[in-house]
Amino acid sequence: MLFTHLRIYAFSNLHIFLPNLQLIKMHMHSVFIQDKPLHFINASDSKELELAKRGQIISEGDKDIDEVISLIENNVNHEETFYLAENSDSAWKIFISYFTLIEASGGIVQNKKEEFLVIYRLGKWDLPKGKIEYDESPEEAAIREVQEECGVDQLTILKTLPLTFHTYQLKGKRMLKKTHWFLMQSENDSVLVPQKEENILEAVWMTEKEIEKKVLTNTYSSIADLLKNFFNRA
Repeated sequence: MLFTHLRIYAFSNLHIFLPNLQLIKMHMHSVFIQDKPLHFINASDSKELELAKRGQIISEGDKDIDEVISLIENNVNHEETFYLAENSDSAWKIFISYFTLIEASGGIVQNKKEEFLVIYRLGKWDLPKGKIEYDESPEEAAIREVQEECGVDQLTILKTLPLTFHTYQLKGKRMLKKTHWFLMQSENDSVLVPQKEENILEAVWMTEKEIEKKVLTNTYSSIADLLKNFFNRA
């Protein structure tokens, strides 16, 4: 059936993604630094503490947030990190204050054949996405970016997907990109046209199995988590 994946997020009001979402339903702020996850957890939450056993835990009593950011930025081999705070929401707000926030929007696009749209850019597989313009809503930006990057139109937004966050450096400044994601349906059967001026070499439709085999082995960790959770494979 065409919309077999719609049910995956129907029961969840999560605002961010996590690996193994089906195991624990919780609100947790997560971000990728150097393509590795940093999660903010509450010291009083037993479920979050149990989840943190799979990575390294750093307490706010041992290091402040700026120290943690620098530690991860300077260690490309660091593991999944959990920042233990008395109030994770407050810690997350402090974290954001160290960055310039950029908002982007994109989509997981499905066609009538139950294939999904992916792009190949800068040596990695990715999903179509881009910066939200000042006069756009996230939904409008997502549709525009898919159209521009892949030459696809006749797009309908079916569902809002979890946000993702990742950091990067730009001219010596710390940047935090917040990306809005939407599940879309395309009725367009025309040939895809990759936007070469945006360094997109390929825009192709792939089945779930093809994505698992080809894309998940060569993409960014935040994209891999988004796709795994969408396909219920985390």
